[in-house]
Amino acid sequence: MLIKSRQLQAFCRDENGAVAVIVSLLLTVLIGFVALGVDVASLYRERAKLQADGDLVAMSSVVDTDAATARAVNTLVKNNRTTATLANLQTGRFLRNPAFAPADRFTPLPEGSRGINAVFVKLQDDTPLHFAKIFTDSDNVRLTRSSTAIRTGAASFSLTSNIARLDAAALNSVLSDSLNTSVTLSAGDIQLLSETTVNMGDLLGEMDRLAGNADRNPAAILDATTNTDRLFAALQSLLPTSASNTVESIPNAGPVSLPVEALIGGIDSALGLTAIEFASQIDLSALDILGSVVGANDFQHLLGARVAVPGVTSVTTRLAAGEPPARSGWVALGEEGVELNRAAVRLKNDIAFAPDLLGNLGLGVSVTRLELPIYVELAGATATLEEISCALSDPQATAARFSTAQTPLNPQNGTAVAALYLGKLPEEMFTGGPLSPSSLEFADLLDLTIRIDLPLLPDVVVSGITVQARSKVTLGASQTETLRFTQAEVKAGENIKYFGSGDLLSSGVFSLLSPSRTEVRIKPGQEGLVSDLVAPVLQDVLAALPAQLLAALALPLDRVIDTTLDTAGLQLGEGELKLTGHHCELVRLIQ
Repeated sequence: MLIKSRQLQAFCRDENGAVAVIVSLLLTVLIGFVALGVDVASLYRERAKLQADGDLVAMSSVVDTDAATARAVNTLVKNNRTTATLANLQTGRFLRNPAFAPADRFTPLPEGSRGINAVFVKLQDDTPLHFAKIFTDSDNVRLTRSSTAIRTGAASFSLTSNIARLDAAALNSVLSDSLNTSVTLSAGDIQLLSETTVNMGDLLGEMDRLAGNADRNPAAILDATTNTDRLFAALQSLLPTSASNTVESIPNAGPVSLPVEALIGGIDSALGLTAIEFASQIDLSALDILGSVVGANDFQHLLGARVAVPGVTSVTTRLAAGEPPARSGWVALGEEGVELNRAAVRLKNDIAFAPDLLGNLGLGVSVTRLELPIYVELAGATATLEEISCALSDPQATAARFSTAQTPLNPQNGTAVAALYLGKLPEEMFTGGPLSPSSLEFADLLDLTIRIDLPLLPDVVVSGITVQARSKVTLGASQTETLRFTQAEVKAGENIKYFGSGDLLSSGVFSLLSPSRTEVRIKPGQEGLVSDLVAPVLQDVLAALPAQLLAALALPLDRVIDTTLDTAGLQLGEGELKLTGHHCELVRLIQ
């Protein structure tokens, strides 16, 4: 009995096999956790895959937002998902702007709307449960993931710059007027500035830093107003030494206000970082930067045209630029719909001819003074970005398409793109504009002396008779054209195209001076000089004068106008559009 008691006590104290008992009891719970872990890992994996597919769908759709839904469905099918997986697709506009709260940066827009640069997609799919379904009545779990992708496309472009083509004297004149000082750049200085480029993004950043705003939203500088002091200081800090010294030599009577949009306009600054990144892809010459100072305001000045035409004794030329149309930036940067305008330009030529150039106007008739006041007005130019594409698959596909046209002159001129006036127009109209044909008045043309030989009596001499004239002619017809740049042209750097204005007359001067257009008369108030003896002679002179003007003055006048237009860098009916940048933001996923 004692032995059995000891064996029983030993058995009770023996712990061998205790773990097996515990494991047996907990096995069900352990197996349940393992099953749950397998299902949780499966759910994480399926969620990651759904997120990846959502990212792919969003990125594919934003490449061509006009076909966003079709591209989304195609991407889903290629990734072995059904169309039912696409719970929501919304096109819209996303602004990478730190000034906006994250929740306010995406604005939904209907598919096909202008300004779309983002696609939001929401995918949902059912994932089956395995072991974990013993804990629930459902056999699967619905997973939902969303993605937003953005891509903004824009173009930057410029139109023919009349200011940049001025000779040294003329450019100095307009800069002097704009800066309220005396600018004396040499031809070498202008050449140097035209060949030296500066990055627009660097220039904007430096101007912002000088203004003490380096910590603000960087895109805000696009809406700011700076001044010429900061502009020139920023230029000097970015240019090579020789060009910097040239800019430093330009005297500045004081800071002149300058809106930044006079330099680069059109971009939606609410795009924030995207707008600044695009601006950083633009390089402009230092001469263009100076030109923007002049282009920010209407201007007028004397033009130092060097005219050497036989029979022409002197020429005084004034150049003015202004409305129409509304002023805009030196360079336009923006999305579809952005427009760039160049203001109308006009010349006034006061031309003095040798009095004997008209030849014989009749027996006893001599010319003592012969002058022609001629106005030339050239329409401005307008270019509108109609299409921008970032698709790079087809080299011949359109990268950018523009609508280009000469902007009309005064409505009374119809759709003409140039007009010539012989006569007198109000001074305030010349410096503002546009010129109005109905305001054209007679101008003094020539002074006559008439000598009548009377037999047995002293000669009758009447001097100081002033003949006046006026005439006008319009040239060309405004014509809307489309300029297209292909992907291949953009890649090859072929970025300049020209546009015309329709049919122009071979020489508007001959039409201007034609007898059918030219009105002549004796200056009002001189009736007392015209006696019965002089009147018949004057009638003959007035009758013959238009034909005489055409025969004697058309060629020299044509040469004078050609010379002054060339000095100002102006071409009748021709425009030049330069694509300074084809900007396509990389496709980005927004968290």
